[in-house]
Amino acid sequence: MTDTEQANPSRRRLLTSALLLPAAAAVGALGFAGAAHADYNGPIKRSQVMNRAHEWFERNVQYVGGSDTEPDAVHGCHRYRTDCSGFVSMCWHSPAPGHSTRSLPDISRQILWRELKAGDIVNAYDNHTMLFDSWSIDSGYMWYYDLATPALDMRHQRIDANLLQNQGYIPRRYKFIENG
Repeated sequence: MTDTEQANPSRRRLLTSALLLPAAAAVGALGFAGAAHADYNGPIKRSQVMNRAHEWFERNVQYVGGSDTEPDAVHGCHRYRTDCSGFVSMCWHSPAPGHSTRSLPDISRQILWRELKAGDIVNAYDNHTMLFDSWSIDSGYMWYYDLATPALDMRHQRIDANLLQNQGYIPRRYKFIENG
């Protein structure tokens, strides 16, 4: 996907929805959870984490914060807070309604920046957290998903990783994440 397509999510979302809606209805009718299915509070594959993130992004879940919740990305069995750490908790399929930026370190371990893989996070204790997607072709830049503020809602964009390092963000890996 090009930077232009990333910058114009409304058009992309409309086109994607039009193409995927019939397929999604068929999958739902068959009762399959698809790649986004993972055991609640158990092992989860990186691809499942990213599918869960993308599903909330495509739904354009609105940031509300507080006690507002949204159904998870599979069957809506669990409801997660609609803030940054609730979003990460939903992606990881950890206990609902979700952890905070203060408690995410309890279920993850610190890693090096160069070790970041899809499904890891960059977390600023008591501030904000983002789900790492991939390294950009531009050296030092990374793509991430987050649920930011009421004005920004769901985002998938790139940022200079050095900026995040200077702001005190720490890369972390979920204790139950698996490759694949």
